[in-house]
Amino acid sequence: MKIKTIVIAPYPGLSELTLSLQHELQEFEIVVEQGDLSRVLPLIGRIHTEGYDVIVSRGGTAKLLQKHSYLPVVEIPVSGFDILRILTLVKGYNAKCEMIGFPNIIEGFMSVSSLMEVDISYTVIHQEQEAGAALADAKARGVQVVIGDSITVKMAAENGLQGVLITSGKESLMEAFSRAGQLYKSAEKLKLKNEMYESMLSKLKGGYAATDQGGKLEFANTSFKHLLNLPETADTLYTMYPGLREMLRDVSRGADFDRTTSVYEPDQGLYLRAQLLPAADERQLYMLLASEEEPEHSGLAASYLLADAPFFSYQEEAGQETGFQSYPAVVYGEKGSGRKRYVINATLSESRDGILCLHIRRSTEEVLKAMMELMLYGGGRVTLIEGAELLSAKQQRELAEFIVKRKMKTVFLFDKDPEVLAEEEQLAGKLLRSFQNQCISLPALRETAWLERSIRACLIWTNERQGKQIAGIRGEVMEALLAHPWQGNFTELRTVMELFVTAAEGPFIEPEALTLLEEGSRRARSGLSPAPGKEELNLRQPLEDIERDIIRTVLEQEGMNQSLAAKRLGINRSTLWRKLKED
Repeated sequence: MKIKTIVIAPYPGLSELTLSLQHELQEFEIVVEQGDLSRVLPLIGRIHTEGYDVIVSRGGTAKLLQKHSYLPVVEIPVSGFDILRILTLVKGYNAKCEMIGFPNIIEGFMSVSSLMEVDISYTVIHQEQEAGAALADAKARGVQVVIGDSITVKMAAENGLQGVLITSGKESLMEAFSRAGQLYKSAEKLKLKNEMYESMLSKLKGGYAATDQGGKLEFANTSFKHLLNLPETADTLYTMYPGLREMLRDVSRGADFDRTTSVYEPDQGLYLRAQLLPAADERQLYMLLASEEEPEHSGLAASYLLADAPFFSYQEEAGQETGFQSYPAVVYGEKGSGRKRYVINATLSESRDGILCLHIRRSTEEVLKAMMELMLYGGGRVTLIEGAELLSAKQQRELAEFIVKRKMKTVFLFDKDPEVLAEEEQLAGKLLRSFQNQCISLPALRETAWLERSIRACLIWTNERQGKQIAGIRGEVMEALLAHPWQGNFTELRTVMELFVTAAEGPFIEPEALTLLEEGSRRARSGLSPAPGKEELNLRQPLEDIERDIIRTVLEQEGMNQSLAAKRLGINRSTLWRKLKED
């Protein structure tokens, strides 16, 4: 198969020379296009679509092509023969000569001219636009003959100066094609190797991808596209996953989403890890790994929540002021009671880059360090922390000191009143005192006065997400929903409404939908707490951490009753908390 090559010839003579040598360049399929700097950029789009393997050009034209084309560009060198021919030609001139050109042309001429004792002044230009000023200056200094490339010679004639074109001979052109052949063969070897790696990655179950800082996918295997529900034609991640922009920014700042920390996409139930890749150009490239299972060593799950208005606002109904008066702050209430949506709504005006949500899974020094680093990378970004009660007393004190000293905008989420957690020795006094002036309690959905409005608001929101146009809810259905206990709060309401809207075939939610109510409740509750026998005990951690996890699990199963938990574990109450909280 021949190497499809396009030659961009800045002057007619180079076109003719190239065409005359085609019989000596049998391994190339050659197309010649005449054009200088002024014509190069409009040609690039067509060159890219016509399937060329390599571009051959010279001088400033080659330099411009190298900047704007992803194809390999081989520059026709100015050989010693070319320089000798031009210098021999102008040596006998009884006129003041000057060379004007790009650095790659000037350097070779100056070296040879000094050896031949030919005194020629020169002016170096770096862009085509500089040629006019250089020629005007040369003319003012009495220069009569200008040596340069096609653009310079053309402009010299327009300024009333004689131009001498630096031409390329056969040996220069043949050298360029020799280099083009070597470059193509090397590129083909790399291409075959890349295809092999891509084929291997495509067969892996894990989702692997490479992307740049703009979210443009350089590569994504089948599993990655499937896990992220990306269409085959997708070339950017930010359209469907705008929160990843902040994730990659943090990676570029030094965040390590590989072992201790992973990024959780709550809507998709996916965990993502990322690393900065070495790049040959000025771009930053990242490797992404997607999985439906939390990484083995992950002790911290980070989520980037965009500052989007939720489908329901507590402030609007309860008459509360929006925004927190000071930080750190606490929002507490039952799981699913809309704590995150409350924070999003309350910080909407100051969280234009989104909210960083940190969910603590394990109590380790590595987790605490990773938290602090991510909070620092975010600058003025609001950080939401879940699971702070899992940290040891020492770690909680360190976290409190860090937040207060750095004046970090931090909001903690708890299932219980912080005072109760402190009484149960799950919160250190220093952390408790840091946010005592800003604690907000959210009621359970079943206890609110605006339950019906919440149901209707959730219907509208679900309509928009599913592209449906359900007009309303039949009275019998609404009565059943108002009487429902909603143990899973807003999470349960959203799950139930998604089932109702999906199943609806007419303009209303009909009584038949009530058969799905218990199914929705079951799904929501299973998502809020581990299933029996699946307490997510991580056996790939140190023994002392496994012991703490077992104690916490038993406590939860015994309704946080310390005496019952201690009896079940065969230890006394003081030993139980000493084991859980020892530094």
